[in-house]
Amino acid sequence: MLTPIIFVVLCSPISGNLIKYEVTYLDPELKENLSGNVISVVNNIFKVTVLENLPELRSGMLNITDLHYFTVNNVNLQSMETGVFDNQNISHITLAGNKLTKIQSKIFDSLSTETLNLSGNQIDFIEEGAFRNMLRLCDLILSRNKLTRISSSYFDNTPNIIVFDISFNQITKIGEGCFSFLAEDYLIINIGNNAVEEIHPRGFENLNITELVLSHNLIRNVPEELVTKNKITILQMDYNQIRDFPDTFYAEMNSTIEALMISFNPLKCEVVEKIMEFSEKIIGPFCFSDEDCFETCQEN
Repeated sequence: MLTPIIFVVLCSPISGNLIKYEVTYLDPELKENLSGNVISVVNNIFKVTVLENLPELRSGMLNITDLHYFTVNNVNLQSMETGVFDNQNISHITLAGNKLTKIQSKIFDSLSTETLNLSGNQIDFIEEGAFRNMLRLCDLILSRNKLTRISSSYFDNTPNIIVFDISFNQITKIGEGCFSFLAEDYLIINIGNNAVEEIHPRGFENLNITELVLSHNLIRNVPEELVTKNKITILQMDYNQIRDFPDTFYAEMNSTIEALMISFNPLKCEVVEKIMEFSEKIIGPFCFSDEDCFETCQEN
């Protein structure tokens, strides 16, 4: 069987240091290191990985007609110029472990990207419309940044996001309509390891959530709308400050919720008794604390 011929064209319209990167061909055993002022990919190369220091992605640096994976991890990337991704055809983009501090408006405008990973940066500001007309975007990873809020205004026409991860940030509140930009079905939402104290009654609304992670926050009150206005299959709320649940919560435990993580909350004893009626749905050890039933654990 003949190995398909792939062309990589290096152009040099931009002055400055050369970009050093690795090209992985469709046959994963075929790799080579290249360098140039522009990464120009013609035909189906499987993956391009930037190898060394790249403080800025500037407009004109990329000329990519068809690429599965574009990886720019841990290379000191600090900024991206608007237009750098214009007319680029890349299925999966990873820009993790860098020093990005903001995502500006329209930076990813109309990209056909399915997965966008911005984890492990220093992002504390996202402009309105930063994620715009990304019709194929399914997975958006913003974990391990410095975000203090999340807003639907960041998104415009992104109807197919089903995995949304903002864990390990500094989010303090889930506001009204916060997740209205998401797809409606089979969602995985991770807001764990933040500083969330408040969930607006309409923060989540009319969503079919496969898994919702709210672990390791500062949540005290759970609005009944969280479980009555959404269908949640797996709910993780361990390591919070929850004392009680609305009565409707137990009804949903009996119907839609299939698995619950609720350990290490200061639950009232009567709440513990009610939840234990659904012990077959509790994941992991059921640990709770109360002035009357302090530091108790029950294995499941």
